[in-house]
Amino acid sequence: MPRIHLYLEAPPADARLLLPAAASHHLLRVLRARRGQRLTLFSGDGWEYAAELVGVEGERAVLAVEAARQRDTASPLHVTLALPLLKGERWDWALQKATELGVATIQPIHSRFCQIALAEAQQARRQERWQQILIAAAEQSQATRLPQLAAPLALADFLARPREGLGLVLDAAADSNLRALPETSPNSVTILTGPEGGLAAEEIASAREKGFYGLRLGPRILRAETAPLAILAVLQGRYGDLG
Repeated sequence: MPRIHLYLEAPPADARLLLPAAASHHLLRVLRARRGQRLTLFSGDGWEYAAELVGVEGERAVLAVEAARQRDTASPLHVTLALPLLKGERWDWALQKATELGVATIQPIHSRFCQIALAEAQQARRQERWQQILIAAAEQSQATRLPQLAAPLALADFLARPREGLGLVLDAAADSNLRALPETSPNSVTILTGPEGGLAAEEIASAREKGFYGLRLGPRILRAETAPLAILAVLQGRYGDLG
């Protein structure tokens, strides 16, 4: 049977666990797990718990929880991804893949050319849906950490906040490319990328005024959902835990 990695909001407190209704539905109906199924549980704190499906009570799964072990999948490089709001599946895909690539914080950003209104992005139902995408990505990638999902901000408000570490803004017109990245690993990196229409010239200038370095990725213009993942993969390979 394939390994199942399942998220819980809080660590299991007892050796016998009655799964919440939503997690039970996912385990029993979606994954079609049967008695004797081995699985691991995680709550996003770097620990996981071996468990076994031992029965069903009503619509809820009953698990026997065994040993706990620390298996922290957090990258040594703390990356904040300031991601302008994208439409539909592009946004969902970017959230999912950023989680798989070990991003620490995702900061939704509303910039000039975003096609999603800030007020719409700030609705609680959207925040809940996005959180579920992060959870599903962590489950599928066997991660034991969840990215922090910050509340959406206007780009100007984001840039006005204090920031530590290296700041990079992707800019196809920048003089510097990936060879300009520092040799020694920074403690943290903040990446600012653009929406479908890119960042406006004045937005890039504002980011540079706040200490962000302009960086181009190559001769081709990458899509809004591709560019942040490309630079994230490069940074994790150079300073983080890829490879």
